[in-house]
Amino acid sequence: MGRCGFTKDDGSPCERIVRASQEYCYSHDPDRAAERKRNASRGGKAKASGEIGRVKANLWALADATLEGTLEKGVAAVTGQIWNIYLAAIRTELKARETEEIAREVEELREMVEMHKERKGYGA
Repeated sequence: MGRCGFTKDDGSPCERIVRASQEYCYSHDPDRAAERKRNASRGGKAKASGEIGRVKANLWALADATLEGTLEKGVAAVTGQIWNIYLAAIRTELKARETEEIAREVEELREMVEMHKERKGYGA
């Protein structure tokens, strides 16, 4: 087994161990860049789902307090509207992330097609 062939910005080598058939570790392998991007974008989605869970819990508490009469209906209505605005912001953020991810993937596919064309002698 060897070490990753990547050189860090400070000039030091990456110290991760790789298989004999590999030149780079997972974090530095250019062939796995798309996979790393997909995995990173999933992290953002997990964060959003945690936020949504928190909003749902607050909405349940809001509903319970309203039904029990411990919270005025007007206050509950305004608070519910605020939570709905917050959820709309989360939806907008998720859509923007998804759009960015799709754009990156399309660009990667275009690059792959161009590389394939160059190798096969097609095109310009």
